[in-house]
Amino acid sequence: MYQSLLDRMRPVTRRFRAYRFWWLVSLLAIVFAFLAFTAIDSAHSGEVDGRSAAIGFGLAALASIIVTGIANYISFRNPRKIAEQIEQRFPDLNQRLFTALDQGDEANGNASSPVSMGYLQQRVIREARDHSRQFDWAQTLSGSKLWCSRLSGFIATGALVSVLGVLWSAKPSLESVNELTSDTAANTNVIVEPGNTEIERGTSLAITARFPDATIGEAQLICENEDGSERRITMKQNLSDPVVGGFLASVDGKFTYRVETEDWTSESYTIDVFEFPSLVRSDAGLDFPDYTQLPDKTIEDTVRVSAVEGTKVKWLCFLNKEVGSGSLIGKEGERIELKPDSEHPGALSTQFDLHETKRFTLELVDAEGRKNKYPPELIAKVIPNTPPKLKLANAKDASVSPLEELPLGVEVRDDFGVAQVGLSYTFASQPATDIVLKENIARGDKQKLVHLIALEELDAKPDQLLAYHFWAEDIGPDGNARRTESDMFFAEVRHFEEIFREGEPPPSGPPSPPQSPKGQEAEKLAELQKEIINATWTVIRTERAKEVSDQFPANGALLAESQTGALSQLQELAAELSDVESKAHVDKIAQDMENAISRLNAAITNNSAAGLPQAMAAEQSAYAGLLKLRAREFQITRQHQKQSQSQSSAAQRRQKQLDDLELEQEENRYETQQQAQADSPEEQQQRETRQVLNRLRELARRQEDLNKQLAELQSALEQAQSKTEREEIERQLKRLREQQQDLLRETDELSERMKSPENAETMSEESEQLDQTRENVRKATEALEQNDASKALTAGKRAEREFEEMRDDFRKKAAGEFNDTVRQLRSDAQELDDNQEQIGEQLKQIEGQQASPGLRSENNRREVEERLKEQRERLSDLLEQMQQTVQEAEEAEPLLAQKLYDSFRKTQQRQIDRKLSDTSELLRRGFDEEARKFEQPARAGITELKDELEDAAEAVLGDESEALRRALGELDQLSRDLDDEIQQSDPQANRGSSAASDDEQSESQRGQEQSKRDASQRESGQREPGQSEPGESAPQQGQLSDQQPEQAQQPGTAQQPGTAQQPGGKPQEGEPQAGKGQPDGTGTGETPGQRPGEGGGENSDKNSGQGEPQQPSQSQQASNQPNPNGPPSQQPPGESDQPGQRPGRRQQTGGLSRFAADSPSANPLTGEGFRDWSDRLRDVEEMVDDQDLRSRAARIRDRARDVRIDVKRNSESPQWRLVEEMIAQPLRELRRDVQEELIRRSAEKNSLVPIDRDPVPEQFSDAVQKYYESLGSGR
Repeated sequence: MYQSLLDRMRPVTRRFRAYRFWWLVSLLAIVFAFLAFTAIDSAHSGEVDGRSAAIGFGLAALASIIVTGIANYISFRNPRKIAEQIEQRFPDLNQRLFTALDQGDEANGNASSPVSMGYLQQRVIREARDHSRQFDWAQTLSGSKLWCSRLSGFIATGALVSVLGVLWSAKPSLESVNELTSDTAANTNVIVEPGNTEIERGTSLAITARFPDATIGEAQLICENEDGSERRITMKQNLSDPVVGGFLASVDGKFTYRVETEDWTSESYTIDVFEFPSLVRSDAGLDFPDYTQLPDKTIEDTVRVSAVEGTKVKWLCFLNKEVGSGSLIGKEGERIELKPDSEHPGALSTQFDLHETKRFTLELVDAEGRKNKYPPELIAKVIPNTPPKLKLANAKDASVSPLEELPLGVEVRDDFGVAQVGLSYTFASQPATDIVLKENIARGDKQKLVHLIALEELDAKPDQLLAYHFWAEDIGPDGNARRTESDMFFAEVRHFEEIFREGEPPPSGPPSPPQSPKGQEAEKLAELQKEIINATWTVIRTERAKEVSDQFPANGALLAESQTGALSQLQELAAELSDVESKAHVDKIAQDMENAISRLNAAITNNSAAGLPQAMAAEQSAYAGLLKLRAREFQITRQHQKQSQSQSSAAQRRQKQLDDLELEQEENRYETQQQAQADSPEEQQQRETRQVLNRLRELARRQEDLNKQLAELQSALEQAQSKTEREEIERQLKRLREQQQDLLRETDELSERMKSPENAETMSEESEQLDQTRENVRKATEALEQNDASKALTAGKRAEREFEEMRDDFRKKAAGEFNDTVRQLRSDAQELDDNQEQIGEQLKQIEGQQASPGLRSENNRREVEERLKEQRERLSDLLEQMQQTVQEAEEAEPLLAQKLYDSFRKTQQRQIDRKLSDTSELLRRGFDEEARKFEQPARAGITELKDELEDAAEAVLGDESEALRRALGELDQLSRDLDDEIQQSDPQANRGSSAASDDEQSESQRGQEQSKRDASQRESGQREPGQSEPGESAPQQGQLSDQQPEQAQQPGTAQQPGTAQQPGGKPQEGEPQAGKGQPDGTGTGETPGQRPGEGGGENSDKNSGQGEPQQPSQSQQASNQPNPNGPPSQQPPGESDQPGQRPGRRQQTGGLSRFAADSPSANPLTGEGFRDWSDRLRDVEEMVDDQDLRSRAARIRDRARDVRIDVKRNSESPQWRLVEEMIAQPLRELRRDVQEELIRRSAEKNSLVPIDRDPVPEQFSDAVQKYYESLGSGR
């Protein structure tokens, strides 16, 4: 009961304690606030540090309040004092509360009887307790007084906090600091560098202080940022120099700094920061022409775009800051000013029409006149709107009967669609007739069209002429319709009664002459007239523009001169004619030729090509008249040797007809060896495919590496706890961002290559897929710029997967269906054979250790048993793979399937697996000698299996020695180009390696020459090109050739082997003469300054009809007969080739340029030759099959790319000694290893063996060997 009375008094006690506590807090707060206020002046004067003082006062005030709270908590512990206050507030208690407390104390004081109070005592306590229930004793201290104390405490505390805040922010003024330290600084004469300065944002800064005395003590560099944060760096002394220094790795904002020692403080210095203007991101908006039917497109974050000519390109440049001006500067000084973009504040933009490839350098100038340090290059490449491609199927010069139906075919395709495709022909002297074969062909779609010309419906008569060509219309770059025409072909209507009789051939030499010399002369003149027509048609097609080219006057003059020469020959022929009808034909022909000459001269005078069609009509009329002079009956002789240069195309067509006759004379079955032309369209397309494959493989690998590093950094970023760790991770993310941007740029380069005209047809779908992949690469780059590692990793993974899918597709496209499988089978067999060789060596060692058995011998035995077990498993897997490949290749590659099946069957018959099992069992039981005997046939069987798989692989993959030889040649040139650049830039860098490089290159050349000689020895049973068989007469010098471009003897062009000339220009005996024709009579081209008729006639029957562009080629005139000039067929500069041309006229481009290092601008690392140099190294990578050699070539190329990036980014020359060590030397080592591999592979094939002779009997081999040794010694 007494305790319950005390409980009723506790609320009163708590109120009194709170009242006292808040008043004490108010008092303490006022005291400390006053003290802090007085220290503010000292902080401004620099006598005290404001922050330190504020922290000290704050901690002292807090400690005082805590002590006060504890003291207050233990006060008011005597209940009588509280009872006194209650009695005063409630007088009606009449001292009952005091009495109750006294009685309770007495009762609690009796320990022997805790319950000793009587009735009266209990009643007094009960009445006091009942009073507390009736009245609120807590009101003894009124609530207003309590709230006043609390309010005063809060106000005082707030004042204290405010004063401490002012003291915290109080800093010494510059004047006070200077006044405070001026005397000390003057006395010590300390030099602080760099003092007040301005540096570029993000660069490092070194601050030093030089003291007059070497005894400095500890010095602190105090840096204060604009936000008030402070950073202290301990300055270090350099040895015994009186200089201390501090280093800031990166300065990102303005700050002040000072140097402090124990007894000295420097004045405050200010570091301002600035930024050079730079490009953060550039977007390209493409507004395609209407005829392309392509939607407008925006490519984000790119510095190079490819678009069809006529596209409106809008470059949008996002910058790091406001600039005063920006402009795009072209290579030739063209300047395009950039203007602020209305849709993107802070960005600059410009727009221009794209008609030619443009390379701009972005120049930025800010308000202070600073230019961007590393101007980026923006490239806009034009994809030309090429004319439709006409691939002719059945088009050729022909001889037809009046009742024949002439089948003609064409395949047409265009990148942006074809409006119309058709056929035009003229018959006799009738006007030209146009036939539309197809309309509205979609973009990229191929259409094969066929048409029959019924000569009977045309009422054809013998000796009439049908001239025809195909054409296609599309929309040109100017938006107008454009017509593209093929070559012109001729169909001559022959007589029904042409008779071919077999005559007796002469003993040797050429066949007997025909019976009609006049007809032959007319035929030759007709061939000349046909060449003039073709040349005129070529000029008409090339002069489609409104303004004629600069070559037109010269071409027109050559045409007129050629026609005049033909007229002179006609007049000479007319003088020998006596037949009236023939003379009438000659008069009509002469009239047509004179008409053609007059129209050609008029076109030259007017400098216009408008009159050329009428001139060509007159030329065709003259040609038709010449056909009527030909003889119609021939006595023929069967021959199958090379076509002589004087043989006309008409005679060649008749020869083809004669070949169909069954003549009694025996065929000459000896064929003439021909050299395959290098760099055919198929080979160039394969090279482009390999280049794209190599780039896709590299992009996939680099994206995979970036994703791995990004995943590691993401995990590290999540686990980072300190600010320093996060900053380091962010710096690594910045480096990854730069690598991702480089990957994006190279993706753009690959996309540009795939969209080029030569690849657009075959890689259109892949190009669209690459655009989608590029978007993922761009998203990864953008996420890295925002330091969002998770999003960047997600986009990077998608890009990696798509790169790998494209890589796999291109790998299947570049290689045959079973190439990779065969390579793997051969590699597995080689590894199986090598392991078996090692097992055989180990068995020899085990057998030799029988005399001294021990633990080591037992371990070797178990190791061999394990290896034998692995060999059996590998052999089983290899045979299973062979069986699967046989099933898959049975239809597609029957030769491969047969070879693999034979090898599989022989391997089963050899019982290699059983012998390996027996070897293992015998070895386990301790029969080492018997185990070795069983192992030897197993090893021989595995070796035979390896050899058989190599033969099968060679049937599919071809001879790898030739690929290695080509790779070695490329490496020679690559190393030479790089060494030349190093020598030009830093002669000391590779001085020590020059001699070794020259020796290795000379050795490489000797090795290649030896391998070529060996190859020629292997082929000695075949005739060389142009060599005559014994008993055959060499072609006469007067014969003409349809020479290939690489065989034309142009200035600076080397002759082919076997064509060396003696003094005076006469060919050596037994070798092909200059100008000797090809066996198949390939048609000649026409070059400037060369006359139609100088070469032999075109072989119409050998034409494939493909509408390919004409290229200049050259043929020689060996006869002394003067012939008129003809016009060139080359096109004006800058004009694209016209499709639809005859095959055989396209100039061979002939390999890679070997003159890249001759010009400093074409240097492989610092010049424009880097891309070609890198592409050739990629070719080497694809030529070699060894994975180690491939990876080494890839590493060299990666290092070269890194050097190139640094050169472009920093505009500085590379460290040539590092280039020599990291690129040039490994490249020479790679070339050496490729050479060794070539020698190893060619050693067996290049061994000298007798040809067409029986082998030397074994009993005479020693004698024969001694005989050859004596011959070699000169005895």
